[in-house]
Amino acid sequence: MKIFNMNKIYIMELENEDMNLNFKNPEEYINKLDEFNGGMDLLLDDFKKIHVTAKMDPENEDIQAKYQDIISNINQLQLKLFPLSNDIQANVDDMNKQLSELDRLIRIERDKNKKLRQKLGMVEDKNNSSLEMINDYKEIYQINYLRNWALFLSTIICIFTIKTIYKNPVV
Repeated sequence: MKIFNMNKIYIMELENEDMNLNFKNPEEYINKLDEFNGGMDLLLDDFKKIHVTAKMDPENEDIQAKYQDIISNINQLQLKLFPLSNDIQANVDDMNKQLSELDRLIRIERDKNKKLRQKLGMVEDKNNSSLEMINDYKEIYQINYLRNWALFLSTIICIFTIKTIYKNPVV
C-alpha cells in the first residue's frame, strides 16, 4: 500500500484493487469564484450608489433604468454561479462515493492485517506468552489489592461489632 500527495489530497494506492481517484483541481473553481467575486463587487458598488437615488426618486426613468440594469446583471451573475455550484456539489458527491469505497477497502485490508498478525502470533509464541504473563500479573495484583482492602474493612467492622456487643454494663 503506497501513500502519496496529489493536490494536497492523500491517496492510497491499493495493490489488489483498481481504485481510480480522479479529483478535479480546486484551483479551477477558485479562479471561477474569484472572477464572480470581482464582477459581483463591481455590481454591488454600483448598486449601493444607485439604490438610494432610485428609491428617493422613483419617477426618474433614467435612474430606474440603470437600477433595473444593475439588478438584472446581478441576477445574470447568480444564474452563471448556479451551474458552478451544481458542478461543485456533483464533484463532492463523487468524492464521497470514492472515499466511501476507499474506506471500505481500508477496512478489508485492516481485517486482513489483523488475521495475518494473529497467524504471526501463533508462530511467535514467546511474544504472546510474555504478554499473557504480564496481563496475568496485573490481574493477580488487582485481585490481591481488592482482597486486602476487604480484609481491612471487615476487621474494622468486626472490632466495632465486638466492642458494641461486649460493652461494659453501666451499674
